[in-house]
Order: sequence, then C-alpha cells, then structure tokens
Amino acid sequence: MNLHVCALALLLFGSIASVRGRAVDIVDDSNDVDNSIETEAEPAQEEKPRNRAFDADWLKFTKTPPTKMLQAEGATVEIVCEMMGSQVPSIQWVVGHLPRSELEDLDSNQLSEDAPSAIVRVRSVHIIDHPLSEARTYTCVGRSGSKTIYASTVVHPPRSSRHVAEKTYPGAQKPRITYTEKTHLDLMGSNILLPCQAHAVPRAEVTWFNNENKEIVAGHRFKVLSTGQLMIADIKWEDMGNYKCVARNAVGFDTADTFVYPVLKEQD
Repeated sequence: MNLHVCALALLLFGSIASVRGRAVDIVDDSNDVDNSIETEAEPAQEEKPRNRAFDADWLKFTKTPPTKMLQAEGATVEIVCEMMGSQVPSIQWVVGHLPRSELEDLDSNQLSEDAPSAIVRVRSVHIIDHPLSEARTYTCVGRSGSKTIYASTVVHPPRSSRHVAEKTYPGAQKPRITYTEKTHLDLMGSNILLPCQAHAVPRAEVTWFNNENKEIVAGHRFKVLSTGQLMIADIKWEDMGNYKCVARNAVGFDTADTFVYPVLKEQD
C-alpha cells in the first residue's frame, strides 16, 4: 500500500474537514470570528517528484478551534487545534489581531524536519493559565510546504476578572501535552522525529514507550532528545504501531499517543 492510498483511508475514516483553503480574514474588530474556509482554485498540475505521494502540497484542519470560548473563574483555558498535511505541518499560535498578509509571512517557531514523503497529523494546544482582563483573539496558524491555513478563537473573561492584572496562576501545575503528532506516515528507511512538548510547573520530564508498550532506551535507531522528541532512524515495517509520550512532574502526568505507519516505497 502506498502513501496515496494510506492518506485516502485516513481522510475517509479520520473525520477530516471536507474543504481546504484559508480561514477568512481575522482582522474584523467584532468578537464574531468566522472560521469558515474559502475554497481555493486548484493549482496547475506539476510533475510529481520521486517519493512524493501527491502532485502538490496539501493541508487541512482535522479539528478547527472554536470561534468563541468563555473563561471560567480561576480556570485554565485550553484551545485545541489539529491539522493534517503532506510533509510535516507546523502549528504556532498568535495572540491578538494580525492582518492576513502578516499571518502568511509569519516566521514559524516550530522546527520540523525535511520530510517530503511524510503525511502527518499534528495536534497543538494553547494554554491560557492566567485570568484575562478583556476578550482576546488567539489564532492557530498551520504551515506545510507552500500551504498556510489559520483559524481564530475569541476567549472572553469572566465578568469578575475584567480589569485585573493578568498574572499566571500561582502554584505548581500538572503537565499538559501541548504539541504532538497523532499520526505519522512515511516511507520505510526514512528518519522521523516525533514531538512531545508539555506545559508544566515545575518542568516535566518526558518518557517514551514503544509499540510494545516498553520504555524506550537509547539504541542505534531510537533516541529521546533533550527537547522531548523521539527520533527513529531508518524506520522499518516492524516499527508500525502506537508510541506513547508521558510527561510527568511532581504534581501529575499527561500522555499522548502517536501512530507510526511505515509505508513501502512505490516500485519504479
């Protein structure tokens, strides 16, 4: 089964958004932010590079952030954004209003490996761990190759918290995994990096478990980096399965799974 067939299966059974393109302009001063998608014209067909699953880059939301949220008194807010695309999508968050042109030109603060044959589903969570004094817009910006998509959420403060100092809630906080991949498909023989970033006070320690639910110890093909990423070199068919990231501190822990699918190269 090649990457194209695998991706189609995921698109059919993964509850992926049915249209692609960019979210509408987010510079509207009202609090009614429209996260609908504008359909773009199909790009001209180009010759497909070797080991590429598609004729062009593509990127779709698999979970669009809500347009509005209300912060409860003393509560932490979590805004979830998921997308899937060819290569390795990156997600970052922008606070406040930015024109569309600036969003498209924004430098990414997420590092991703050069993986032209990969198809990846990424999940990012933005944490608001302080009381808001006013309504604020948070925009999820995703990139993959030449594609950029984005959607915005307006978070409203509780009435009693307006005009208060926006200081982080005091005390320790249990880990919340904020950046991970839900699915990673790539050709056999590729080297892949699986992210696992966590928001925690104090800082969380990251541990990975393999597809047999055994803790990963550094070896010739597996290594957990200081950034929390799991590096798997020269992926093989037997590497297929769920890999679990565990972020833990003195207060508690959080977990996230990534399904790795090595794919056979197409025969010439």
